[in-house]
Amino acid sequence: MKQKVYLFTKTAFVRGMQCRKLIYLDKYCSKLRTPPDAETLARFKKGRDFETAFKDLFPNAVDVKQHHKIVSEKYIDFTQTLLDKEGKVELFEAGILYDKVLVLTDVLRKNEDGSYDIFEVKHSEKINSAIAWDLAVQYYVCKHKLHRINTFNVVTRVNETEFLVVDKKEELEEKLDIVSAHIKEFEEILQGFEPDIPMGEQCENPYPCDFRKYCMMKQVL
Repeated sequence: MKQKVYLFTKTAFVRGMQCRKLIYLDKYCSKLRTPPDAETLARFKKGRDFETAFKDLFPNAVDVKQHHKIVSEKYIDFTQTLLDKEGKVELFEAGILYDKVLVLTDVLRKNEDGSYDIFEVKHSEKINSAIAWDLAVQYYVCKHKLHRINTFNVVTRVNETEFLVVDKKEELEEKLDIVSAHIKEFEEILQGFEPDIPMGEQCENPYPCDFRKYCMMKQVL
């Protein structure tokens, strides 16, 4: 099997911030995950529909995911090929890799002057801890690869048809060193053994963990 070019994804980073054990289980024990229930699937669909509605504002964008489906390693080179073109370029699911972390941006726009505007879409009215870390690691990766970031925006929900777009670039600049330190920490965890972490508040906050049943059984044994 071909070695992946990245160690973990943005999503895995966010899970690691919820629980150090979770990032390990997510990478090596995915078959132990409890499938999402109907309520969670419905929430996911609302999020996708909200994201699609925002993306409709960019009718000329190229959807990288449509070209390479689930082969995420191919997103990286294809994204770079598109960004190397002259003039304005708009992409969905652009693959950006730095420091062994892969992020896929919801909307990435390269402007005529070579600067970038990035939009991360969240079907939420508030920025919880998971969203905050999601933005932080994505900005960290994009900042080091794209260099000339004009704005880094989070798009949240006013209602099902209205968007609130807020530039978080200045705020996220202050988290670069913290993100770098956590990436190194997670790399060490993934090169070792499953962390021995007892169940607690992190199992439900900010989202219920998919491995709760596994941890409950292990705790009993």
